[in-house]
Amino acid sequence: MGQPAVSRRRLMRSSTDKKIGGVCAGIADYFDLDPTIIRVVWLLLALCGGTGLVAYVVLWIVLPLAPAEVVHTSATATT
Repeated sequence: MGQPAVSRRRLMRSSTDKKIGGVCAGIADYFDLDPTIIRVVWLLLALCGGTGLVAYVVLWIVLPLAPAEVVHTSATATT
Protein backbone atom coordinates (compact mmCIF):
# COMPACT_ATOMS: atom_id res chain seq x y z
CA MET A 1 0.00 0.00 0.00
CA GLY A 2 0.99 3.66 -0.06
CA GLN A 3 3.41 4.84 2.56
CA PRO A 4 2.93 8.27 4.15
CA ALA A 5 5.12 10.98 2.73
CA VAL A 6 7.88 11.79 5.20
CA SER A 7 9.24 15.29 4.99
CA ARG A 8 13.00 14.90 5.07
CA ARG A 9 14.78 17.89 6.54
CA ARG A 10 18.10 18.84 5.03
CA LEU A 11 20.81 20.91 6.61
CA MET A 12 21.33 23.86 4.27
CA ARG A 13 22.67 27.41 4.49
CA SER A 14 19.97 30.05 4.68
CA SER A 15 19.63 32.25 1.63
CA THR A 16 17.29 34.75 3.29
CA ASP A 17 18.36 35.12 6.95
CA LYS A 18 22.12 35.43 6.74
CA LYS A 19 24.66 37.76 8.25
CA ILE A 20 27.80 36.32 6.67
CA GLY A 21 27.22 33.00 4.95
CA GLY A 22 23.88 31.77 6.28
CA VAL A 23 25.41 28.87 8.22
CA CYS A 24 24.04 29.82 11.66
CA ALA A 25 20.55 30.52 10.31
CA GLY A 26 20.57 27.21 8.45
CA ILE A 27 21.57 25.31 11.58
CA ALA A 28 18.93 27.18 13.58
CA ASP A 29 16.29 26.27 11.01
CA TYR A 30 17.33 22.61 11.03
CA PHE A 31 17.11 22.35 14.84
CA ASP A 32 14.13 24.75 15.08
CA LEU A 33 16.00 27.27 17.26
CA ASP A 34 16.41 31.02 17.23
CA PRO A 35 19.32 32.01 14.93
CA THR A 36 20.58 34.50 17.54
CA ILE A 37 21.26 31.67 20.00
CA ILE A 38 23.28 29.79 17.41
CA ARG A 39 25.22 32.95 16.50
CA VAL A 40 26.12 33.63 20.14
CA VAL A 41 27.28 30.04 20.66
CA TRP A 42 29.30 30.25 17.44
CA LEU A 43 30.92 33.49 18.61
CA LEU A 44 31.87 31.88 21.93
CA LEU A 45 33.42 28.94 20.09
CA ALA A 46 35.34 31.31 17.84
CA LEU A 47 36.70 33.21 20.84
CA CYS A 48 37.67 30.01 22.69
CA GLY A 49 40.46 28.69 20.52
CA GLY A 50 39.10 29.49 17.08
CA THR A 51 37.26 26.19 16.61
CA GLY A 52 34.05 28.01 15.74
CA LEU A 53 35.74 29.96 12.97
CA VAL A 54 37.22 26.85 11.38
CA ALA A 55 33.91 24.97 11.63
CA TYR A 56 32.01 27.94 10.15
CA VAL A 57 34.31 28.13 7.13
CA VAL A 58 34.08 24.37 6.57
CA LEU A 59 30.28 24.40 6.79
CA TRP A 60 30.12 27.47 4.53
CA ILE A 61 31.95 25.48 1.87
CA VAL A 62 30.19 22.14 2.41
CA LEU A 63 26.54 23.10 2.99
CA PRO A 64 24.41 23.83 -0.07
CA LEU A 65 22.54 27.12 -0.32
CA ALA A 66 18.81 26.70 0.25
CA PRO A 67 16.42 28.07 -2.33
CA ALA A 68 14.75 31.30 -1.19
CA GLU A 69 11.24 29.85 -1.21
CA VAL A 70 12.16 26.83 0.95
CA VAL A 71 13.86 28.52 3.89
CA HIS A 72 11.72 29.43 6.89
CA THR A 73 13.81 30.11 9.96
CA SER A 74 12.13 30.00 13.33
CA ALA A 75 12.63 33.74 13.76
CA THR A 76 10.93 34.67 10.47
CA ALA A 77 8.29 31.93 10.24
CA THR A 78 4.73 33.12 10.04
CA THR A 79 1.86 31.26 11.64
